[in-house]
Amino acid sequence: MKPMKPKPSGRNRSKRKRKQKAALMLGAVLLMAGAAAIFLVTAHAKDGSDSVFHQGTVYSYSSGAERIVAYDAGNSYSVDKEGRVTIHYRNGTMKTEAPLTLDPTGSTAGMSEADTGFFISEDKTAIVYGFANGTFPLHVLISDDRGKTWNTYSLDKAMGYDTKFIGFTTRNDGWIVAGGSAGVGRALNRVYQTSDGGKSWTELGNPNELYSEHLTGAGFSNKDIGFLGFRYYMDNGPVVYWTENKGQSWEKLSLPLPAKYEAYKKTPLSPVFEGAKGRFPILLSKDGADDIRGTIYLISTDYGRTWTYEKDLDFHE
Repeated sequence: MKPMKPKPSGRNRSKRKRKQKAALMLGAVLLMAGAAAIFLVTAHAKDGSDSVFHQGTVYSYSSGAERIVAYDAGNSYSVDKEGRVTIHYRNGTMKTEAPLTLDPTGSTAGMSEADTGFFISEDKTAIVYGFANGTFPLHVLISDDRGKTWNTYSLDKAMGYDTKFIGFTTRNDGWIVAGGSAGVGRALNRVYQTSDGGKSWTELGNPNELYSEHLTGAGFSNKDIGFLGFRYYMDNGPVVYWTENKGQSWEKLSLPLPAKYEAYKKTPLSPVFEGAKGRFPILLSKDGADDIRGTIYLISTDYGRTWTYEKDLDFHE
């Protein structure tokens, strides 16, 4: 995946800071990738076969609004200087060009890389894009055969043009969260769900007026239970709201973390599930959004109804 780059300043000190930040971000991603591999092996070993749905690579945002990998399934994407999208499978040994061209200049609303949501699995590849204000619909590009064929579906009367998240828990069951700016430090978010592989989408109860900050992560464990992670604001976080009734109601989730992390700013990324087993990555920073220190994890064995801190992946600065 092509990372988002900060604007150059021309100063050596700024260059050094960017290099340090990149190294910290890379370290966090590598840790998440290792945790993901352990998680995947554990989840599939219990089933004893590969007939289950293969989880896809999932993306989130840091509190500084940079896209990062929340879960690395060995699949990724890249965007060239013309905006053409290429999907890479099996750690780059297979690749295909998606029938989608984004706007690399960012001047077309809803069509930049930052405005586009990706979910990349060997069983299901889904990309949500576009500017949707109720007149122009969101679009979802889907492949069920690793990019050999693609289908495009629209979400009529959908809303959302800035931050977009998409994911699938089975080949048929998927979700989209699309956000739109509603002023400084505030966004309105819409939640949609499909049960036919992405052909049609239904809007769920929306989580607006919950928290006055932007989304950093989103995910569902099944059709009923979903999670939204927000950038910290009034406290150090992590701020997560969840539903267990398809969005009819949302409530703040209490996440148990050791006291030693109280001084860190905690950004919830997108949770990932393999059946009932879930992992919730929390990004740690200290002196600001750019000061990334590492990642810690919570785990669940009941579809996210309860969470515990994962000591085996303890973080040491």
